[in-house]
Amino acid sequence: MRYQEHQWLEEIYKTTLPTVARMVYQMGGHLEMAKDIFQDAVIIYLEKQNKGTLPAHVSPAAYITGIARICCLRKMKQSGRYTSLENISAEIAIPEDYYGPPPVATPLLSYLKAAGKRCLQLLQAFYYDQHSIKEIADDFHFKSLHSASVQKYKCLEKVRTQLQQSNYAETVS
Repeated sequence: MRYQEHQWLEEIYKTTLPTVARMVYQMGGHLEMAKDIFQDAVIIYLEKQNKGTLPAHVSPAAYITGIARICCLRKMKQSGRYTSLENISAEIAIPEDYYGPPPVATPLLSYLKAAGKRCLQLLQAFYYDQHSIKEIADDFHFKSLHSASVQKYKCLEKVRTQLQQSNYAETVS
């Protein structure tokens, strides 16, 4: 091995091994595993360098760290520490009796209807049909935009009051 290559390897070990060791530790590994993975990654890097198949825009440290991440994931998967997402539902299953029966609740539409036909139409025009207050004032023959806005607010308050009285909000949440 030439002196320059030896210096390059020392520099890579000094700068990149701590990064790889930190990554492996965060993934649940230990220092010996990190050293093995790092050496495998350096060997893969050197093989690709000799073949001339390395991307030109990636630094050696970044490339070795990326290879080490892939090697670590493979090693964790082989050792059983990581589970693939396809098999996760079999390993972590929610018991069928975990959720109780759904609460029986009155649909929101019944509360809107109970507020009155005019309120239902006004709220539908504003929220569902997305008409502006000016259009609503014209369609419902209000004298001003302010009176249309106040009427919309009163209709909403009727519905809110009915919901609070029936504890619907607690049932839904």
